[in-house]
Amino acid sequence: MKNKHLKSEVANLLETVDKTFGKDSVPYQNLDYCFDILVTVYEYNCDSEKDLLGELKYLINKLSEKIPELTPEQFKEKYPNISEMIDYLDKWLTD
Repeated sequence: MKNKHLKSEVANLLETVDKTFGKDSVPYQNLDYCFDILVTVYEYNCDSEKDLLGELKYLINKLSEKIPELTPEQFKEKYPNISEMIDYLDKWLTD
């Protein structure tokens, strides 16, 4: 599955987190790591990383406490392709 806007949305999200926490912060590094792996899983349909998807959802939820645009309502509007990827992986990946 390919989505030409996904990587640019991920970059925008990481830039937002960078502005709030810095590139050397643990939240930024964890988010970058999760996205790196999950975008690859999404694009190449690898059947793995369900635990990492849960970690990504947890991280975004935790970051939403400091970054309002990451609340569930705003996240779907601001990052529709990332939201679509997460929904797809949530349904597609096996436990």
